[in-house]
Amino acid sequence: MNSKYKKGYLLFTVLIMALILVVPGCAKSNEKKQVIIADQFGLAYAPLEIMRHEGFLENALTSANVDLEVVWKKLPNTAAMREAMIANELDFGFVGIPPFLIGKDKGMDWRIVMGLSESPLGLVAPADMESLLALKSDQKILLPQPGSIQHILLSMYAEKISGDAKAFDDQLVSMSHPDGQMVMMNNDSRYLHFTSPPYLDQELKQTGLKVLVDGETCFGDSFTFIVGICPERVYEDTALYNAFSSALSKSIDFMNDKPDRAYEILLENYTEADLGALSDMTYTHEVKGLERFLTFMSQQKMIESNFEQEDLIWQ
Repeated sequence: MNSKYKKGYLLFTVLIMALILVVPGCAKSNEKKQVIIADQFGLAYAPLEIMRHEGFLENALTSANVDLEVVWKKLPNTAAMREAMIANELDFGFVGIPPFLIGKDKGMDWRIVMGLSESPLGLVAPADMESLLALKSDQKILLPQPGSIQHILLSMYAEKISGDAKAFDDQLVSMSHPDGQMVMMNNDSRYLHFTSPPYLDQELKQTGLKVLVDGETCFGDSFTFIVGICPERVYEDTALYNAFSSALSKSIDFMNDKPDRAYEILLENYTEADLGALSDMTYTHEVKGLERFLTFMSQQKMIESNFEQEDLIWQ
């Protein structure tokens, strides 16, 4: 090959390789950044449906001159949220207080943004079962996961009636609320299900089932069911954190101030039968029961850290 053409060919090859390397980088840099939010299943998360439908977060971000795409995810439990936050694939999540405390104890730098909801919880059991102490060896208790709020409530009740908080731990089966409901609708006496609305109400319409014990009896008082959380990297992004807090607060207020409109919006994702339990729900920014959960879980060696409130709630 002529040296002149050889040099030209080499130069052309170098330019092509440079373009191959540079263009994907440019495309990636042009992708819009995201804020990712995850919730779970049930009416306890209804204010988030309002936030999504009404665009409260998008509006708050625009007002703060923050250009982010809002992405919503549905995750099955706190373990999935923890993994997503560790991988920087989740910014805000919604969980029960006990799994939040367990994650914090294991080194997660998350804290509570605010409360979201209080909810009736119940352990659904065969109608002829008179006491949890009568649980047979082949019977199983369905709940989201060990360490979930349902599990800790069950442990509190187990300690009350048997003196052993771990009395029923060997009979737990991890299962999402929708899947647990499907099992219970088969009316199989081998299963109990610790759940929340709307699944609780739907199961109780099934002949042969009842609430054996409710959440407040287990806990001894009312308590916050779901809280919003975020890691430190998100909290330190003041504009994003304040926009989200404002949008969440507005969504909770919407549920309380405009219940008829909220009902109409929720009908897009729930049935009328599901929403029959809406009147039993409480949507509030307040966080209740944190100290009691913390004390019990520390006593049972479920967590080892000695947390103060300022370690647990973003100020």
